[in-house]
Amino acid sequence: MREELDANPLAILPKSSDGKLTIEHVELVGNYAIKISFSDGHATGIYTWEYLRSLAPDDQEVEHDE
Repeated sequence: MREELDANPLAILPKSSDGKLTIEHVELVGNYAIKISFSDGHATGIYTWEYLRSLAPDDQEVEHDE
C-alpha cells in the first residue's frame, strides 16, 4: 500500500466505516491551493492547482483562467 500512496498521494485508503466517503467542504488557500474536508472527518493536506493539474491525463484538456 505504501507504494500506491507514493505513486498517488490522493489514493483513498481502505475505509474505516460503512458510509460512503464524500467531500464535505473545499476551502481556498490563497490563490494557489485548496484544502478538502471529507465525510470521515479527515482534512489534512493542501493541494496546489499546479499539483492537481499534473494529475490530469496528458490527453485531457484542462480549462483554467489565466
